[in-house]
Amino acid sequence: MPEERLSASQALWEQVLPLLKERMGPATFDGVLRQSVPLSYEEGTFILGVPNDFAANMLSNQHRPLIQASLEELAHQPVALVTQVHSQPAGAEAPAAEKTPAAPAAAAAPARRHDEARGMLNLRYTFENFVVADCNRFAHAAATQVSRSPGTAYNPLFIHSKVGLGKTHLMQAIGHRVLQRDPHARVMYISAEHFVNELITAIRDNRTASFRAKYRNVDVLLMDDIQFIAAIDGPTSEEEFFHTFNAIYESDKQLVIACDAPPRQLQTLSPRVRSRLEAGIVADLRCPDVETRIAILEKKAQAEGIELDREILEYVAKKIESNIRVLEGALLKICASVSLSGVHPTLAIVEEIIKDYSTNGEDKHINVDDIVAFVGAQMDTAQQAIVGPKRSREIVWPRQIAIYLTRELTDLSLIDIGRHFGGRDHSTVLHAYNKVSELVAEDEKVMWLINNFKSALQHS
Repeated sequence: MPEERLSASQALWEQVLPLLKERMGPATFDGVLRQSVPLSYEEGTFILGVPNDFAANMLSNQHRPLIQASLEELAHQPVALVTQVHSQPAGAEAPAAEKTPAAPAAAAAPARRHDEARGMLNLRYTFENFVVADCNRFAHAAATQVSRSPGTAYNPLFIHSKVGLGKTHLMQAIGHRVLQRDPHARVMYISAEHFVNELITAIRDNRTASFRAKYRNVDVLLMDDIQFIAAIDGPTSEEEFFHTFNAIYESDKQLVIACDAPPRQLQTLSPRVRSRLEAGIVADLRCPDVETRIAILEKKAQAEGIELDREILEYVAKKIESNIRVLEGALLKICASVSLSGVHPTLAIVEEIIKDYSTNGEDKHINVDDIVAFVGAQMDTAQQAIVGPKRSREIVWPRQIAIYLTRELTDLSLIDIGRHFGGRDHSTVLHAYNKVSELVAEDEKVMWLINNFKSALQHS
């Protein structure tokens, strides 16, 4: 193959991969596109080498328009896409898009739209990708109404639920819809923890005026995990949030707040803050029934371009009952397996693939002592050190994992977890949980580590 043809195809493919990562499901991207090789780009025809016939058919039938449009966007001319089964020789170098160390960090992060003024919105968290059912119908309707006329109805909108049931999805869907209707709207999505950390930095650097201008001059403020502010000792963060809330509300701008509990249960917040949180609409998201879980799986599989038998969808839906995030994670693992192998999965194969994801009631009761003992043994760290006061690096990571697993696998509150871990306050517990959650989402090695630990604890 002539060197100039190869370099041209590699250069274009390297540029288009970050775009495709944002625009298509992670299972297809990681399972197929990352295994594909640009073969040539000449006279408007781009030939892409794919690992097997299954991948060739899937890309041609399901994703050709998206890939072709992305290529044309960067090539600035019409591009015809041709897929061709191509096996890389053993020991061959990965294409430039795979091996380039200087690729921007954003290209390796989860698909998100990041902008200083608008916060961080996940491109997949839209109303179109949200499955509506009885368990979330009211919250969805309220969110839709807010997105149509922010600041005029349902203000503030307070959404609460347990972990993994769609709060963040609905919040960010509001942001996307508002920006679709008005691209110049000042939309900001932020976690309460980030808000507090930025406030601390602003106080330290004597920049509180610019901090207040940033958060109070927005059209829509979407604040996630408000329980973090409730967990902070001292009045400064709550006071700043209170005045930010008032400034936005009194300007007829929109506030959307998400939390893991309703306002009345945030007893560490002052009554005046709780009353403002309850002044608009309070909507909850409940655990979806099995029919809804099947519908979620069908929609997700359709987005990935994978067809799965009904009995497989039903099996997965029955095994994973209480967390949509875990449900979607299990499906992505199945889709990745299909994309990589090109083999349509049987029920027996799926049982093996998702055995680490089961959340149903057959799992044994786990307590915090079990978790600390297990993490200590697996990570060669003394149990007393995990629950003790030391903060050295070799202890902090096992402790954060133990806190994360305790939050995921037990019904203990943040306060109770803190008591078990050396009397730490609940803001520290929440920080540890959020830290591990972020790494699970961004680092495949951490995801597998946590899944293996969960599985071992649940089935030992």
